[in-house]
Amino acid sequence: MILEAKQISKSFQNGTRKLEVLRKLSLSVDKGEIVTIMGPSGSGKSTLLNILGTLDSATSGTVVICGKNIVHLGDKSLAELRNRHIGFVFQFHHLLPEFTALENVLIPAELMGAKDSAKSRAKELFEYVGLTKRMDHFPSQLSGGERLRVAVLRALINTPDIILTDEPTGNLDAANAERLLELFTNICRDFQQAMIITTHDRHVASIGSRTCRLENGTLLVIT
Repeated sequence: MILEAKQISKSFQNGTRKLEVLRKLSLSVDKGEIVTIMGPSGSGKSTLLNILGTLDSATSGTVVICGKNIVHLGDKSLAELRNRHIGFVFQFHHLLPEFTALENVLIPAELMGAKDSAKSRAKELFEYVGLTKRMDHFPSQLSGGERLRVAVLRALINTPDIILTDEPTGNLDAANAERLLELFTNICRDFQQAMIITTHDRHVASIGSRTCRLENGTLLVIT
């Protein structure tokens, strides 16, 4: 098991009012599995993904990633775990405009002190997604679909155990969205990496080996 979340609750205080976003939610993800989570805007999908990715903390409950309970980790250990075991792909690619596509992909490896050794893997990944000729281009010189594929490669460069992706097709046209979904399916098959995808789109959700719905702060398994 790559990730196991148990009894996750998250609430926010708004003056005297308590807003409960997540209520005793549990989820487990195995190696090579795609779990898709559906829900409308404001249902708590991004909040859940941030908690699972150690970017935010739950009000209560536990999250275990690759055998490590993140509740017991300090900031430095969390950052190391995040960079080594988790890849992130979000709706907005967040590529640094002053760096080339290749340099953007290598940033997580550089944070681990492994930039030089990761270059050959980066070039293999660019070939894998058909972007070899675009490695030296800057983000402004790439199409929206190309930028998002580069963001996927950045998530893959440290060979994480799980990839978290939040509404990844939201800014893409139908053709590029379909290409991205095919890429996600191939990644999980070829690299045996687990993936959690949040979406409001039923078609996107359909690629999951398990599809869940986030409703009233709880997770309901659909298929």
